[in-house]
Amino acid sequence: MKKYTWGILCAVLLLTGCSKGEAENGPMPSEDFLIIAHRGASAYVPENTLASFDLAEELAADYIELDIHLTKDGQLAVMHDADVSGTTEANGKIGGLTLSELKELSVDFRHKDEDKKAVNGPSEEYAVPTLGEVFGQFGDNMNFIIELKDPEDYPGIEEKLVDTLKQYDMIGFDKDRHPKVAIQSFSKKGLKRVYELNQDIPLLKLISFDDDEEAKLSKKELDELLTYASGLGVSYEALTVPFIKKMHEKGLSVYAYTIIDAETALKMMAIGANGIHTDRPDILDK
Repeated sequence: MKKYTWGILCAVLLLTGCSKGEAENGPMPSEDFLIIAHRGASAYVPENTLASFDLAEELAADYIELDIHLTKDGQLAVMHDADVSGTTEANGKIGGLTLSELKELSVDFRHKDEDKKAVNGPSEEYAVPTLGEVFGQFGDNMNFIIELKDPEDYPGIEEKLVDTLKQYDMIGFDKDRHPKVAIQSFSKKGLKRVYELNQDIPLLKLISFDDDEEAKLSKKELDELLTYASGLGVSYEALTVPFIKKMHEKGLSVYAYTIIDAETALKMMAIGANGIHTDRPDILDK
């Protein structure tokens, strides 16, 4: 597991000011800067595939981030978009397709360029995986942040998710006392439903802000957030030292999304973020 302690880089971050990102009393790690592999190592391998997660593990990511939807026959499929056309050769909504129909597809890169090799034909490592398949292959060695996508479109998805976590023994902590799984979502309703089902799963509220807008929460918003969440994910452009400090004082961890360059990653570390979502899990290795 790759965890960057604050003392290592403080000396080289004086221009931005080193601030220890510590959310006291929360279940999420506070003393380490976490590298969260966004849809796996998705800069190098087609996103949300077993191949992408395998590379993320090889590159020593701390957490793998993935997205889930519910198929027509009630299976938890791992894919970002609700429509398969974004990354496969087909069209249609995941909710309107069975798992066997999804398994006939191969996930490819969203955007092609000279450095990315297209996937040719169906294969297991580039097929649409189920959450159970991901846990079966990586659950003993990796931790996960699972994004609950559009739960209002999938009645019962929260129950299915919690049942799957129980089935694969993914509720609880690893040997380093880090949660095996945290769930994130833009949906307050979806997160609150998970909280009703099981209060042992850390929940992260995703929040976006307008361009050039600094992150802020009203007292009412913050008070409500504290009734169910362990932390939040925020677009990195909006994050400021005062905002992060205030969240930490309330016991909330703060994760920045989505970082693709080392300079921005170091800045997020310097201002006190607890970690970053990145398509490049090796972002700080170079």
